[in-house]
Amino acid sequence: MTSRFPAALLSVMLLTDMLAAQQDTVYMSVLASRKHRHGAADNPVVGLFVSTDQARTWTNRGWREYIRMFYTEAGPDGALWSACGNGVLRSLDGGRRWRVTTGWEVTEVLKVRPDPMTPGVVFAATAYGIIKSVDRGETWKSATEGFHRKFTSDICIDKGNTKRLLAASEEGIYESRDGGERWSLNGLRGMIVNVIEQQPGKPKEFWAGTEENGLFRSTDGGRTWRPAGPAVSQATVYAIAVDSSKPSVIFIGTFGDGVFRSADGGGTWERTSSGLGNLDVHSLAILPSDPNIVLAGTLNGGLYRSTNGGETWDFNSQEDAQVWGLSVRRR
Repeated sequence: MTSRFPAALLSVMLLTDMLAAQQDTVYMSVLASRKHRHGAADNPVVGLFVSTDQARTWTNRGWREYIRMFYTEAGPDGALWSACGNGVLRSLDGGRRWRVTTGWEVTEVLKVRPDPMTPGVVFAATAYGIIKSVDRGETWKSATEGFHRKFTSDICIDKGNTKRLLAASEEGIYESRDGGERWSLNGLRGMIVNVIEQQPGKPKEFWAGTEENGLFRSTDGGRTWRPAGPAVSQATVYAIAVDSSKPSVIFIGTFGDGVFRSADGGGTWERTSSGLGNLDVHSLAILPSDPNIVLAGTLNGGLYRSTNGGETWDFNSQEDAQVWGLSVRRR
């Protein structure tokens, strides 16, 4: 009689490998904490925190000194890039060691975006304009030709054509069609735009969150924009997250009004903030391995986690901290 144990064991091993392949790495960038006291020996650690168990536990992997960290994202080659108060930081070993790649003149970097298709190409949005590197951060150059006011808070790289970029600015949305060499103001003129997100699976659809003017949607590649609906028409929108497995589900994080969710592609919205101890939500992330798990980073209230698609929230980590940025890399 042939034993079935080896086949069963093989099935278990394959299932384990599949689950491991579906795991997410979550990067949480903590800007500051209200518990911090100048000169105190027991100040809370800020900077970058990493989770590989669906945000149950966190490990600090950031710069070992006190640092203002706004956002972290992994590039296609696995390099980590952090937008910080002292420039653009890079780690090639998962966050154990870091190097400042920019010069002394580059400060207040608000967002960093590695090109998802071309390793080594990286863009950063700063208080003084956009900068670009094509050699993995060894050198940087200004990429602001065409801007009137240079403050930019976000960059969105078009996944269908990575030479095309959209930038969130104090004047509206700027567009570049040549990899950041030249820019033109082409959307939401006169509005302060905080964040731009591309719709998964629909490369011509984009979302833009503004300061006090709500959420806007474009279905023609960013050429024209329309309000997402009266429920969020006057909100200050800091964060946008779209469920990649079910793109009709969209979350936005707002200043003072918590989290809103749409289940019909932005047609209607409901406020889903039950359990949030802080309603200033600056960052959001949906875990691809389990879209029911949604993370919300707040300003001075730490991180909250939902396991039921945003219906309710529980405090997760970083009490009294500013969780400025969240991103997820599928492993």
